[in-house]
Amino acid sequence: MNKKTKWILISLAILIVLLIILSKTGVFGKAQGLKVTAEKVQKRTIIEVVNASGKIYPEIEVKVSPDISGEITELNVAEGDTVKRGQILARIYADVYDIQRSQAASGVAQSQAQVSISQAQVNNSQAALNALKAQQEQAERTYTMQKKLYDEKVISASEFNVSDANYKTAKANYNAAVQGIKGGQASVQSARANQQSAQANLHKATKDLGRTIIVAPSDGVVSLLNVKKGEKVAGNSFNVGTEMLRIADMDKIEVRVDVGENDVPKVKLGDSALITVDAYSDRKFKGLVTQIASSNNGASSQLSGAATSDVTQYKVYVRIIKESYADLLGKGNFPFRPGMSANADIQTKTQTNVISVPINAVTTRDKNDTTNTNIKGEIKKDKTDEENTNTNTAEEIEVVVFIKDSTNKVSKKVVKTGIQDINYIEITEGLKTGETVITGPYDVVSKTLKNGKEVKVVDKKELYDKVE
Repeated sequence: MNKKTKWILISLAILIVLLIILSKTGVFGKAQGLKVTAEKVQKRTIIEVVNASGKIYPEIEVKVSPDISGEITELNVAEGDTVKRGQILARIYADVYDIQRSQAASGVAQSQAQVSISQAQVNNSQAALNALKAQQEQAERTYTMQKKLYDEKVISASEFNVSDANYKTAKANYNAAVQGIKGGQASVQSARANQQSAQANLHKATKDLGRTIIVAPSDGVVSLLNVKKGEKVAGNSFNVGTEMLRIADMDKIEVRVDVGENDVPKVKLGDSALITVDAYSDRKFKGLVTQIASSNNGASSQLSGAATSDVTQYKVYVRIIKESYADLLGKGNFPFRPGMSANADIQTKTQTNVISVPINAVTTRDKNDTTNTNIKGEIKKDKTDEENTNTNTAEEIEVVVFIKDSTNKVSKKVVKTGIQDINYIEITEGLKTGETVITGPYDVVSKTLKNGKEVKVVDKKELYDKVE
């Protein structure tokens, strides 16, 4: 054996011994554990949020419609104009209503004249009645005296008959005059009724003439204009007429969002919100819940995936706080327009300085670890659907996290949870600050990890790097 061969054999022996030593000390050749990400348990402020989308509308928007029909002869506003209460917005062709008013006024004058005539006739009849009454009384006295003389055989029957006839005639004339008075008074009442009717016609005609002038019912902005000069509009006092325009109070703007039936119980009047508007994607505006619909709005959204059931939606009204967009306001300039798309994060509950972990760290397991589900309730089945339906009752499911100890072994811990935001969930029982919880990968946390499993904590980037 030459010297060179000898050195090669010695080197190989040393290398083999070194490999054995390194293997026993765990430098290599030993399993490094399952690669995972982890995070320390900390205290945080958790804000529970209900997210919903909708449209922007003014809180108060008044529809302006005519009470009479006709052609628009004057239109003084355009969409977007600022108007004041009582300002003339438009005029409707008024000639026909002017004629009707003149005719009604003439009718009032005629009815007043008829009342005067009827009353004068009654007055004249009353004077005649007084004279007839005097004649009747005189004829009655003569008749009484003649009757006495006739009974005493002082005068003849023919003389008595004359006084009797005169008395009967005077009495008949008086009674006829009384009936005439009553008829005259009835005529006066009828004339006065006609006068009142004529006055009512005049009042209506005057009002209709005034209705040809369309005025602003309130201060605001013309948010919608549906008509043009020369168009004909319809309207009356009993039904809503053609919608000519809308006036909105742009000082009070709200977002009307649709909230699902599962989330609406969380929302309360007075809850604050952060609002994003597509037109101002780089801004967040402050909001306040002012109204929650008590009945559904008839809308529904279909669940994704295989689910076919619909989620009932409820309308929630969120006022945008004016101070949060004051810098966007200018003279006659309003940043929001009715119908703009918006999104609201309604802050329904806040917990300050509470123990919390990433949402991905929390999963659900049955107590026998035969079926695994994540915190969102998505079941990862090792059994058939029928088996899971029959065996996994609510009492058998527990909410857990996995804790890594100093030896890189994990242990399952049962926890109780509270509210959550988009990243973290409150832990109300089962953890303390400083412990290390496994946060990923998703499949590992929700299915693979078990008590005693060895893990290796790596950076998230390394965990999801693709193998070349």
